[in-house]
Amino acid sequence: MLHPGQVREHPDVIRAGLRRRHAGVEAEDALDQWLLLDAARRRAATRHDALVQALHQQRASASTHDLRALQLELRQAKEELQLQETRSRHMLLRLPNMPDERVPPGRGPGHSLELRRVGQPPDPSFAPKRHDQLAVALGILDLSRATHLSGPRFPLLMGAGARLARLLAAFMLDQHTKSGYIEISPPHLLKAATLEGTGHLPLHEDELYSLPRDGLWLSPTAEAQLVALHAGETIRASDLPLAYTACTPAFRREVGGARSTTPGLLRQHQFDKVELVRISAPEDSDAAFDRLVLDAENILQSLDLPYRLVALPSGDLPFASRRTYDLEVWMPAQRSYVEISSISDCGTFQSRRLNLRYRASARDQARFPHSLNGSALAIGRTLAAVLENGQ
Repeated sequence: MLHPGQVREHPDVIRAGLRRRHAGVEAEDALDQWLLLDAARRRAATRHDALVQALHQQRASASTHDLRALQLELRQAKEELQLQETRSRHMLLRLPNMPDERVPPGRGPGHSLELRRVGQPPDPSFAPKRHDQLAVALGILDLSRATHLSGPRFPLLMGAGARLARLLAAFMLDQHTKSGYIEISPPHLLKAATLEGTGHLPLHEDELYSLPRDGLWLSPTAEAQLVALHAGETIRASDLPLAYTACTPAFRREVGGARSTTPGLLRQHQFDKVELVRISAPEDSDAAFDRLVLDAENILQSLDLPYRLVALPSGDLPFASRRTYDLEVWMPAQRSYVEISSISDCGTFQSRRLNLRYRASARDQARFPHSLNGSALAIGRTLAAVLENGQ
């Protein structure tokens, strides 16, 4: 969530940030509506405070009838203030994070900034097969049975394929725990408040799977569980940075269903992913970001997979991110690099929504830490890259 004071005092700066993100008319309308709602909230707060003061001053001298009337008016003013606060907060939740000044401008792959390439893509003397063709021929992938069970865009690995996926996940988790991350095994069904806190709700509701009868949502990424782990808490500064990792299934509706032409395991409604999260003091945020990039790169290098690192342009940033790098692995059959990891610095955007704070001592003012996340790595895409580059 953006700082309400900054939005109120510098709406033109926020509007410029929205346009730099190519956020669209809806986001600018949300900004305008929030400014109106915030003004209404402040008027309601002024009236509430005036009534509180009047009640305090007249408590000793006013008649019982007048006191009851004033108390009723105060109760109504409090209800109005609470309503305006709720409306204002809900509208503010619809505004995305502002892009960092280092983010390249533009939108789309042509505006990404390539930072480096590592490894030499193979140049076979034959036409490389796609990973799904190889996996089906090996008897380790059965997408037709997966479709029979669940519909299109769901995976079904079997035999050596299932074992390879399990070993890849274990390898990644072992590498990350050796690097100082604490492994977490979190729940996969989440409250709306959790996803609201990490920025996945309310704007991206249509991209998520929900269980309306239970008021729960299927996790789209372990980022949500790991970042929200300390929601509502005040952490000791001496405990920072916090570093967590988890391997969980991710559930997403956004892949285009049966119309999607992305082959095999590269785009699924359900996929396993190893996630990294770091919670750091603001002054250590850049170092935490570089560490996430390094830890994700180490997995690719350990598997001897060619890849490149790119900085996403402002128009492609995730909703909660102020800066994002993608790691893209080489896929020989497509003769192109494909995203396998996305690393984001969210600043205080998520911690503010989650009311997650830290302080050096009881005498110091509590501050919002920075939250950073990155996949390291998506299991299905890693398996696909291993198959294609190893043929």
